[in-house]
Parts: sequence; structure tokens; C-alpha cells
Amino acid sequence: MNITKLITAAAFAFAILATPAFAETCCEKAKAAGKDCAHPCCVKAVKDGKVCEKCNPPKK
Repeated sequence: MNITKLITAAAFAFAILATPAFAETCCEKAKAAGKDCAHPCCVKAVKDGKVCEKCNPPKK
């Protein structure tokens, strides 16, 4: 019974930690659709020649 709980807890922890690694940002989704991101923060960042750090945090 204890091994089952341990495996379940490990699988749950892995799922929580791995989710951000596989998530796409709004800008990546728009680019994949062949469009520009329409979020106001992203539009402003593009006008300044930057990338919105709120929607596209630096990857570790």
C-alpha cells in the first residue's frame, strides 16, 4: 500500500513540475497560427522592439 502512495505522489509531483515546460505562450500560439499576438502587453512590447516578459518569462 505504501509503494502505491509513493508512486502516486511521485507521478503527481512530476505532472505539476513538467506542465510549464510543455505549455505554449500566447505569442507562440499566435505565431503557430500565422498571426501576431493581440494581447495589449505584447503589442506594446513589439512596438518597443522587445518581447513581453509577462507572457514570455525568461526560460531557465
